[in-house]
Amino acid sequence: MDIKINRNSETPIFLQIKGRIKNLIAAGELVSGYKMPPERRLAEELGVHRNTVVKAYSELISEGYLTASRKTPKGYFVRKPDGDASFGKRFFPLEKMILYSFNEKEKMFLDVFSQSTGSRYLSFGGILMDKRTMPLKGMEEIMQTMLQSVQSEEPEQGELDETDRMKRNICRVLSRENMYVNPRNIQLVSETNQALDYLINLYLQEGDWVIAEEPILPDNSALIRNKGIRLATVPMEEDGMDLKTLEVLMKKHKPKFIYTLPNFHNPTGITMSLEKRVQLLEIAQRYGVPIIEEDSQRVFRYTENRIPSLYSLDKYKSVVYIDSFTLSFPYGIKTGYVVGPSDLVETLGRCIVVDETFVSNMGHLMLNEYIERGLWEEHADDLADCYGRRQAVLCRELDKIRSLGISYRKPQGGLTLWCDLDEDINEKKLYQLALARGLLIMPGFLFYPFGYGGAGHVRLSFSKTSEEEIVRGTAILADALRACRKERSNISEQVY
Repeated sequence: MDIKINRNSETPIFLQIKGRIKNLIAAGELVSGYKMPPERRLAEELGVHRNTVVKAYSELISEGYLTASRKTPKGYFVRKPDGDASFGKRFFPLEKMILYSFNEKEKMFLDVFSQSTGSRYLSFGGILMDKRTMPLKGMEEIMQTMLQSVQSEEPEQGELDETDRMKRNICRVLSRENMYVNPRNIQLVSETNQALDYLINLYLQEGDWVIAEEPILPDNSALIRNKGIRLATVPMEEDGMDLKTLEVLMKKHKPKFIYTLPNFHNPTGITMSLEKRVQLLEIAQRYGVPIIEEDSQRVFRYTENRIPSLYSLDKYKSVVYIDSFTLSFPYGIKTGYVVGPSDLVETLGRCIVVDETFVSNMGHLMLNEYIERGLWEEHADDLADCYGRRQAVLCRELDKIRSLGISYRKPQGGLTLWCDLDEDINEKKLYQLALARGLLIMPGFLFYPFGYGGAGHVRLSFSKTSEEEIVRGTAILADALRACRKERSNISEQVY
């Protein structure tokens, strides 16, 4: 189909497609009853996202130029001038108007996460914080201070004061990581996912490439894909991403960003070595590609080894650092932040104002008080001690059942263990068998958007479980592993 797209035009691409199809119908080149190319095929031909074609087709249906049929023959068809569609009644397919979509892996990931919030299952699934680890010391006094502040201050002035105060306190927190930043280089957001969303909106256009480590969180790959951005993934090695593969992909795709979690990568738990961090910065500088560094599990470090962040090692102002207090201060305050060059921060701030994004002022006040009273550092140390013990218990219990076909590499921090399974264990079947016994686990294939071969994996999160629950959960997992192998053995015997 002869459709030319001007990517420099101010007219959105879906309107260009729609307009060209209308012209072809008007000129008689597309006659009544003509079957239009499927959404995905036309998208591939034009080099656009499928959702762009969906939107163009949906508007043409709404205006009466096309009709869609669910019955055989299925598809999109040019409509007859008299309005009498040949292939069933015209309908307005609302499901095809939805631009944001989740594939089956992403849906399953979100389902496991959602089920982790309840009490029906013992959960090694989603990363959700245990209420028993909430910061309580001094909180009663802080709440009283908050009430007095609300009664005494003008609302608008209070918001400004707390925002500036929060930025200064973030500088204090980061100095503990040997990161020395200025408040003007900080923009507050609600969460790291929101930060990633805004950065994509600011810098990328439909069809641009982003490179990220694989395995990757399904909600992040969904966010990237639904923005019309193309994703290329780099496999992980024991000390971080495979830099040789990264460089090959840099030459091939000319990406706009590299997205990385160098500390306690989720889901693998891998920490990027200092040597690789320096090399990554050199590669990024050589190709002129900036880096988004997420550090959302920074607090959960279980060794004394503190490797400098990419941001603090960066000499070229090419790293954007994003972090959040969501896991370490889980009072529902949703406070995250972006650290970057001042012009980026200023533009990001304007976008948040335009979008009227809500960032909790009361949450800032609570967190500010907690930091300034010297309670934050104590709480962060307590979290590391608590979850370090939980990690040790989970490792100890997994060591006992290693012979059942599960192994792991102990990470230096984080809230999960990435486990390898023997080749005769199907991870999806293992998930089902564990669920039937009351245990939630996260199958590893969900973290590979393009699929993978070889043995399977599972991610086990110990964020919500006590040490006693970890022991009980590992026993359930052992029973599921035995059942999984037994089923496999029975199938093999039947085939033989």
